[in-house]
Amino acid sequence: MPARRISSQYYQDGSAARKILPNDDMPRRKTNTTRKRNVSRVNSIKRQKAQKKKNASMVAFILCGFAMAITITYRFSLINEKNLEVQKLINDLEIVSSEAATSQVEVDQNTDLDAIEAYAKQQLGMKKADSSQTVYIDTSQITNKIQVNQEATIIEKIINYIKGIFF
Repeated sequence: MPARRISSQYYQDGSAARKILPNDDMPRRKTNTTRKRNVSRVNSIKRQKAQKKKNASMVAFILCGFAMAITITYRFSLINEKNLEVQKLINDLEIVSSEAATSQVEVDQNTDLDAIEAYAKQQLGMKKADSSQTVYIDTSQITNKIQVNQEATIIEKIINYIKGIFF
């Protein structure tokens, strides 16, 4: 009698590897697919939230960098405008200073006493005064007679008026 195959269910015919089938003798490991799905959903939701948070922080960082760059550029433009105004004022000051120096030279030339004397002699026909034309005045007698007119201010006038009424 041919040998009976005891483990035919474990083997295949030919040169194939042994076929392992679940055996009732071996304890099965129970896999809870719904639990795995729930855990994988929770993990995926957590990963999505973490990714959204990461993306939001990146966007906030980029916006802050952009705002700082705009602020720096704006401040630079303000400083540049002020520097241009200062340069314009410096140029205007130099022009005014040169005009003042030119005017001072003209005043110095026009106040030359020799030039004034020459103009008076030639154009106006004037001469220097002789000793006979010179009259001296004694001012010591005149100063005693001079009265200085001082006008009272409005407040003093009001005070004097009130004093005049009561006294």
